[in-house]
Formats: sequence, structure tokens, C-alpha cells
Amino acid sequence: MKRLASMLLSAFVAINILFADERPKSLIKVEYSETTKSHLTSEGDTIMTKYDFILQVAPGYSCYYNPRTYYVDSLMHDPVGKLVYDQVNVDALNEAVSSGKSYFEILEKNGMMSESARIDFKDFDTGIIQVWDRAGDRYRYNVAMADLVWEIGDSIKNILGYECLNAVADYHGRKWHAWFAPDIPVQDGPWQLCGLPGLIMEAETCDGLFKFEIKGLQQSEEVLKSVFDQDKYFDSNRKAFLKMKNYGRQNRASQIGAMTGGQVNLENRRTTYFDLIETDYH
Repeated sequence: MKRLASMLLSAFVAINILFADERPKSLIKVEYSETTKSHLTSEGDTIMTKYDFILQVAPGYSCYYNPRTYYVDSLMHDPVGKLVYDQVNVDALNEAVSSGKSYFEILEKNGMMSESARIDFKDFDTGIIQVWDRAGDRYRYNVAMADLVWEIGDSIKNILGYECLNAVADYHGRKWHAWFAPDIPVQDGPWQLCGLPGLIMEAETCDGLFKFEIKGLQQSEEVLKSVFDQDKYFDSNRKAFLKMKNYGRQNRASQIGAMTGGQVNLENRRTTYFDLIETDYH
């Protein structure tokens, strides 16, 4: 673990085995729901998003990704799938024009609306998490697992029939409460959460803005997912990326206005965004 600091300061090094022709096969597949309190509207309503994620766990590695986004991306990279995707988009646009419905809601109903673009790869041998995400452009950066230090408590909770213990940790600006199952000997969990002696089944920030809940788990022999168009990603670091992501959210209205020549004006929708899942980039 002492070598992590120097590794993070070095140039970005891909986890080559994850992107080789023969990627490792997962042993288990875990389904999570990820709930986020996103922002407040001008009327004071709290807007929440709830996305499904999958954690693939292989010996020494894991991959955490959004299956809806991965499905849409896979269509875009298949000749036949691209034709299907394009036709659904045309149909959605025609329906939106004729009915007055939201184009994006129609895409979502048809399963063609991307959700979270974030993919987290964990390499337990090096103690490094590789994050691939988008903030306008596409970026990738490394995070050290050593940043996360848990304190295990003595409370017990039953989740999916497993007796789970609680643990707390301060991580990148937020305090987390987690429940893990010692009977599932996997030191992993949703997002970047890991390092407990058992699979993390549930986790939530103390302010209630972010929550992960397990939906199910099963044995699996699927190969770990890879990232499409890796050569289009820019190397970055965590805090720089989060600053860009937050700037994009806070200035979304003016950016849309500029891109549409003022035809779309969102300035009257006073949106108050809650902070990102990590807050120490300020």
C-alpha cells in the first residue's frame, strides 16, 4: 500500500488485463440501485434520480457500470444496432413533434436514453480504482483505495437474508454509513466503496443525498465489461475532473442558451444543485 502515492503521481497506466482480448471472467454479479437527490427546482421540489448499476466481481478485479448506458453504447458500436438506434431516435423525434411529449421521455420509455456514463474498475493488486466518466468530454483518472478507511461497528441488519454489520467512513468529503455481509467474502461494493471483510450490501451518506441498495446477486461467468472508444478519453485527476463536472452542472442553462442561439432559455428555471458525491474538490 505504501507504493500507491507514487503510482498515482505517475502517468496514467491502464489495467491492461481488463482490456485485453481475453478479459477475466466474473465470479458473481451484483445488482444495485443508486439513488441521488439531485437538485431543488424553483418551486422547492426535490428532484431525485434512481439508476440501476451492476458490479462484476472477478479474482483481483471488479467493474461497476450502468447497464442502460452500456447497452446504448454497444448499439452505437454495432452496424445493425446503430441502424436500430437511429430509427428509434427518428421515431421519438416525430412522436415528440406530433404529440407534444418530451423527446427525452420517449427515448427513456423505449430504453434508449443513456443514464450514468461512469465506469469504475478496481484493481485490488495495485489498490487502484480507474474511473472513466464524462463532463462534456470524456476523462479517465485514478483513485487510491487507501483513501477509504472504515470503522466497523457492532450493529446488525438483515439484508436479502444475510446478517450484515455496519461500518462508517469519511471519504472525499462525505461521511458514509455502510452495511456489509461477512458471509459473502468479497471486499467490494458499489461505486468506489470497498475494503470491508464482506460484500457491501447498502451504503448511504449521513445527509441522505446518496444511497446504494443491493437488489440481487448471482453467480456469473461473464467477462468484465470494457470501455468503448478508450482512445477518445483524456487523462485527468479526480479533483480537476470534479471541478469540471460541477461547473458544467451549475452553468447548464447558459451553455444550452449559447448552443441554441438563445432559442432555448432555461434561466427562468432557478435550479439549486446539491453538491457532488465527493465534495473535497472545492
